[in-house]
Amino acid sequence: MDDSRNDPTQMIRRKATVAQIAKLAGVGTATVDRVLHGRAHVGAATRQRVLQAKEAIEAGTTPVERPRPWRLRVFLPEDAGPSTEFLGMCFQEFGGRGNATVECVFTKKMEPGILARKLLATAGQGVDAVAFQALDDPRVHDAVHELDRLNIPALAILSPIEHPALAGFIGLNNRAAGRTGGYLMGRLTRRSGAVVVVTSGQLYRSHEDREMGFRVALRQDFPHVQEVLTCNAHDDGEGNYQAISQILSDRDDIVGIYSVGGGNLGIARALGEAGREKEIVFICHNLTPRTQGFLMDGTIDIVLHVNMRLVAEEAVEAMCAYLERRPFKPRALLTGVITRENIVGATFG
Repeated sequence: MDDSRNDPTQMIRRKATVAQIAKLAGVGTATVDRVLHGRAHVGAATRQRVLQAKEAIEAGTTPVERPRPWRLRVFLPEDAGPSTEFLGMCFQEFGGRGNATVECVFTKKMEPGILARKLLATAGQGVDAVAFQALDDPRVHDAVHELDRLNIPALAILSPIEHPALAGFIGLNNRAAGRTGGYLMGRLTRRSGAVVVVTSGQLYRSHEDREMGFRVALRQDFPHVQEVLTCNAHDDGEGNYQAISQILSDRDDIVGIYSVGGGNLGIARALGEAGREKEIVFICHNLTPRTQGFLMDGTIDIVLHVNMRLVAEEAVEAMCAYLERRPFKPRALLTGVITRENIVGATFG
């Protein structure tokens, strides 16, 4: 008996028609035609929505209970490094399942006024829900309040803010991640001295929580760490390079560096040029192709990592569940601890 018709690997994908794609994506047939033939004059978000609708129809995942999939918009900081770029790709991947389309919009990094304006601009554009890497600023808080008034739920990802109207938060328990960094720093440093915390300012609540947890863990259990310095270079690689180079030039008692955010290539470069990459413990966040190289050569000792693919999947599910009034309780994601000894099999996701 031939069971091939019941084998999913033998199923033939049906071809989506222009009319079907247009209806599901909420655009005109002319727009679909331009996207499918690679023509110009179509916005990136619209192009993405059309392609996701086509994928959903041809994969047989088109929702039957709604006339169209939920339209979700995600705001991420631009020029924030490969982790954020990868996260944007993951959102597009999970937005092609049929129940939602996801538009990723990149905003200028560390500019809360711009983020607030882009959040407010979703009103009247048919967007059902938004997710964003939050900046802790009154203008952003006010934008979330206004979206709530307009019945557009807002979900914080990676970095939270305290706001009663938020639909939830998807990301690490950043206080625990910082405590993990502090514990590992205390165990790995072999001599008394000072450590440096590299921050990005006060706009990311996640970074603030990591620094707080890091300091508490060191103060609680590791008295040989005599001083914790703070270096603020706004998540910028060149800024981190200049700041760390100056600190290493001024002081010979630095035994460790903990970077709570981005710009880690600048720190690695400063350590290498000073010839101190083997004597100073360097702990940072987010495994990327760039940080992997420094992890393998010993410049970086430990990478604390969050699975970006899981962030995207959980965020899409949380927004859809909220819109559909289904129970869904966002959970704190696991802080991965990656060294060069366990990196085989680790993914940037």
